[in-house]
Amino acid sequence: MFKTYRQRGNAENQIKELKCGFGFDKTDSSTFARNTARALITGIAYNLVQLFKQLFVSEDRRSTISSLRFSLFHIAGRITWHARRVVIHLASNYVYKNWFSRLMDEVHQLAT
Repeated sequence: MFKTYRQRGNAENQIKELKCGFGFDKTDSSTFARNTARALITGIAYNLVQLFKQLFVSEDRRSTISSLRFSLFHIAGRITWHARRVVIHLASNYVYKNWFSRLMDEVHQLAT
């Protein structure tokens, strides 16, 4: 009984993350086709984030898209171009700097 209830609770959490974190409940357009396309793109984005979390984020850090967005993507910095390369300069006092660097190394290893 508890296993079934936990599965139901997990499904409710996934729906909540889709709605709150990805805007799945937004139907801004007046046409069905546009709203369907938006829902499909949102579903794909959700699945990509889940894959990213499974591959690169440890179990103890696994959390919602809102917390990942805050810890990984809200970083002060600047982008420069030097010798035909794009260089990203991140703030030196970034709290999650070591975690971000490790994640980027793992992503680069997967890409090569």
